[in-house]
Amino acid sequence: MKVASKQSNICIKSNNPKFKYRFKQADIPLEVEDEHLDKILMNGDFYISDKELEKRENPNKKEKKEKSWEEELIEIKGIGKKTAKDIILVYPNRHNLLEALEKGKDLPFDDDVEKKLKEVFIH
Repeated sequence: MKVASKQSNICIKSNNPKFKYRFKQADIPLEVEDEHLDKILMNGDFYISDKELEKRENPNKKEKKEKSWEEELIEIKGIGKKTAKDIILVYPNRHNLLEALEKGKDLPFDDDVEKKLKEVFIH
């Protein structure tokens, strides 16, 4: 059922039955479960609406954050923060490292680090 609020930025919650709804704008309805309807409508600030529903964002859904170049390097087994920072000093982004690897340049790092980078970035 669609329910709207007469006021902006109002929240209604209950422990029995357990629910919580946040109305950001007045007169913009949210979809409410039928078993919550009676309890919500007891409050005079809310009413049944036939307007279009407001799209709700799921607060539990996290946006995927793009990894930084440093984070990408640290995820490689055997490369820690210090080594990642050393790599970034020479190759400030992924593109620079890939370019050096494709040209077959010797990397100015220990052999084990160079081997790891080649394993990960050269397919």
